Amino acid sequence: MKHLLIITLFVSLSLIGCSGNVPMGGRVTFEDNGEPLTEGTIGFVSGTNQARGDIDKDGKYTLGFQSEGNGLPKGEYKVYIQAVRVELQTGTAKDAYGEPVITGRKETPLIATKYANADTSGLTITVDGKTKTFDIKVERYGGKK
Repeated sequence: MKHLLIITLFVSLSLIGCSGNVPMGGRVTFEDNGEPLTEGTIGFVSGTNQARGDIDKDGKYTLGFQSEGNGLPKGEYKVYIQAVRVELQTGTAKDAYGEPVITGRKETPLIATKYANADTSGLTITVDGKTKTFDIKVERYGGKK
């Protein structure tokens, strides 16, 4: 019985170490001046698999397939980036807690709308185990700063 437990533990640990996921991350910057995209979400899509990650204030991201930051299985991926700044609009009215009542929201795209969909972004990558960084340059919304 003791040997069976040891073998089961060994096999379990071996499988954990062989997930095959490749750590993946990079940086998203604007093509016109190299400044980072400071907010948004990036996603990699392959068939029914999808990994996503948040873009931080320095334009950096890491991807997770099954959990945040654990990487991607090898394969071909289409990439999308969603980056919209949301501003909530308030009036003078207050709610029961004394907070301003939200009367609307304004959404301002930060990058060209083509990037929001993996099929129209024009961004693809092959995750092969060697490539672990995928830096991306994007166009601003409307082409202006």
